[in-house]
Amino acid sequence: MASLARRNIPASAQWILWGVIASVLVLSFFLYRPQSNAPAGVADWIFRSWPALFACSAGMRLLLAGPLMKSPPLFRKVGRLVMIFFGYSGFLYLLRWNPFWRWMLSLGFDNRNKTEGFLILVSTLGWLVASVRVIWPGMRVPVIGSKPGGRLSTAPEMKATRPGVTFADVGGMEDAKQQIRDIVENRLNPGRFARHGVVRNGILLHGPRGSGKTFLAEATAGEFGLNYHYISPTQLLISWVGETQANVREAFARAVSHQPALMFIDELDSLGTSRQSQTPNSDPGGAGRSYNNTVIQLMQCIDAHRAATGFVLMAATNNLDVLDSALIRDGRFDAHIRVDMPDEPTRMRIFEAQLKQKPWKPCGLEEFSKRTPGASAAKIKTIVDRAAALAASENRRIEERDLRKSLDETGGRDRPHFQPAGWEDLVLEPDVEGELRTLVTQLNSRWSDKRGLSLPSGVLLIGPPGTGKTMIGRMLATEARRSFYPVSAADVLGGRVGDSVRKVSELFARAKENNPSIIFFDEIDGLLPRNNGMLSAHDVQLVEQCRTEISQLLPEHNVFLVATTNHLERIDPAIIRGGRFSEKIEIPLPGQQNRERLLRKYLARLPVECEIDRLAERLTGLSPADIEAVSKSAVRRAFGRSDNNELPPLVWDDFEHAIKRVSVSA
Repeated sequence: MASLARRNIPASAQWILWGVIASVLVLSFFLYRPQSNAPAGVADWIFRSWPALFACSAGMRLLLAGPLMKSPPLFRKVGRLVMIFFGYSGFLYLLRWNPFWRWMLSLGFDNRNKTEGFLILVSTLGWLVASVRVIWPGMRVPVIGSKPGGRLSTAPEMKATRPGVTFADVGGMEDAKQQIRDIVENRLNPGRFARHGVVRNGILLHGPRGSGKTFLAEATAGEFGLNYHYISPTQLLISWVGETQANVREAFARAVSHQPALMFIDELDSLGTSRQSQTPNSDPGGAGRSYNNTVIQLMQCIDAHRAATGFVLMAATNNLDVLDSALIRDGRFDAHIRVDMPDEPTRMRIFEAQLKQKPWKPCGLEEFSKRTPGASAAKIKTIVDRAAALAASENRRIEERDLRKSLDETGGRDRPHFQPAGWEDLVLEPDVEGELRTLVTQLNSRWSDKRGLSLPSGVLLIGPPGTGKTMIGRMLATEARRSFYPVSAADVLGGRVGDSVRKVSELFARAKENNPSIIFFDEIDGLLPRNNGMLSAHDVQLVEQCRTEISQLLPEHNVFLVATTNHLERIDPAIIRGGRFSEKIEIPLPGQQNRERLLRKYLARLPVECEIDRLAERLTGLSPADIEAVSKSAVRRAFGRSDNNELPPLVWDDFEHAIKRVSVSA
């Protein structure tokens, strides 16, 4: 009975049922006329008439399917208990009705006392079990299966909740909300669609991680007052053959039994990727067949329940291309909605929606929406939460300064194999340092937006080996607080066909997801060479893939490109054209003053009997890396002249010997 009370009744049938109930009550009133007009007399009439009790139970069922459908959960629970009690009481009074026993005796039940006692016992147990399941909906009677080890054959419990968020808490995405409204309206109020034979169900949300797909599903349940069933595929996957399919069936059955319900399957690609081909040359059994059966079971459950009134199916995935085409076709998922990274107006609405849930002092949010290009809804929520923590530490409302400080401290944090570098680690010519400082300032989106400037798409650092180009790339990522992804030929080139192209695609996707970020191509002339007619098909594919990925970068992705080369003429011209690597900065060998700075840095606190300026002039034409190597080699030679394990003063001859060992051109 408890599950029956959760199922909706078509509106066309409700009027007929109300008429039948009213007729039964009127007839019962005349047959079992109350002894007085007092309320106690009316109650006595109802509880002395089993038709009236059954009619009251049916009436409560109709109220639960209609006016009480969207009432608070406690009211609906009390209503179901009352409905069950009326039904139970009506059955007890039916047992006292003599015509009923004459019919039972005609069926062969010759002992009324024993039969009546048995029926009372069974009905009482049924009433108790039904009442307990209403009070504790998640309670199940465990069924011991025949699996090895006496394992219980029960699916994991999927609890239904009522989210407190609604569409008002979701910033933007008006088109997506309207598509969802159309389908949910079709399932909650199917009467006006039924005569046209229109059944729409199945909403597939797809897009990058962190774009707000799960939050949108929760808001849908909260907007329409639906019981929210969150399904994680990992909860359904079981190693025993056939158990995963049973769990899928059970999950759908539980969701349908708690109508009105929204069943949300997160990460659908974990459960419904393309089925393995069953060809004569493939393995017809094993895990492949079991997985195929799971996908088929999922499709069959969707087909069986999609027309259920009050049941809405939603799912989400980050990888739409890997899903089985039969699973996501029209008729199973009627709406495919892409939930992409928000644009500037949408980001502002997300800021507003997040701040409305917290104590804040209203302020202009245009600055923050402009400073977060490419930010996902999840990242914006993190920014607001960090600002709320700053305000909470001082026990006050969130203010503009909190948001600004939170945003200033937020940057790309995905830096695999990264060693931070600062300005103090570089020795550059004044004009080059000035260009790089301007570039770092421009990487600050707040500065660029206020001046109406746009960032260049990328910068190419040109210069001889050892001039610090790689360290400049690390410095840009450190100073601009960006994720850093170094790329070299060794990182990308794979042993199998297509590996290199796949790695490049995954790298760009990761950089977009963890923006703001920098992709650093070290020695790009070896990775993306000019096509001189002798390139292999693999190299041509790699260059084309890089061209495509770079061309598809948009300002909202907030990905900046940095590359280095010693040979500009060896790079594919299409890669370094404007719009890809828009600017070129030449990193020359250090001048006299910088060579002196480098020597003082490397020879600090060491005894030196040579004049630094004269020594710096002798090292003309060497890179910073070579100057560091000369300094270390000179120290080792001087230490070799010592007899007491103490470092003697460095003399000119130590440096001359070191220069010959380090520089082949000396």
